[in-house]
Amino acid sequence: MLASDAQNTEFLGAYNPDSRLSVTFYNRPIQNHFKSSKEGRPIYEDMTFVKIFVPGDSTTVIDTVVDESHKARFPMQWAHFQNTHGADGLTIGTPITQWPAITAAQAEELKALKFATVEQVATASDAQIARIGMLAGMAPHAFRDRARAFLLAAKDSALPQAQAEELRKKDEQIAALQAQMAELAKTVEGLKPKQETLSVKKG
Repeated sequence: MLASDAQNTEFLGAYNPDSRLSVTFYNRPIQNHFKSSKEGRPIYEDMTFVKIFVPGDSTTVIDTVVDESHKARFPMQWAHFQNTHGADGLTIGTPITQWPAITAAQAEELKALKFATVEQVATASDAQIARIGMLAGMAPHAFRDRARAFLLAAKDSALPQAQAEELRKKDEQIAALQAQMAELAKTVEGLKPKQETLSVKKG
């Protein structure tokens, strides 16, 4: 793209066109279907996204996974994101909100205590787990044991679930093949020449 007068640094009214954009970097949990199938429970991974749009214009919004070009194009916004979120790190595991053993309210309380995944509860130290008190209606150590049991049970059920999924896929493939064969048989039948009925005259 050719630089306009507004973008030309020699022009008195020069400005950076990107200054008109609203740019926000943020983390979003995305489900990893391969790992979820392997572990027998929903596994999510935090990924960093960037949302770009012109204020007042809702028709053109870019919301995509961050790459190096975004970091280079918006260095100030990227630096701000790193300063405010970089220390948090990216989490991988089963989100607290996906754990059937607790309510939505309990999940929010756990998130406020920085427990984002069931794995973090299951692997918490005695000092860490003591912070939750009787939040889940049981002693902290019993609650940690419950998280460990959930992960273990999910792991044990992963193989049968995977096998069941494979059988389902095979059944679908067989059904699709049978439908194709039936359709082909109809087509072949329609291509056969019709036999004329000969009338035999009696003498």
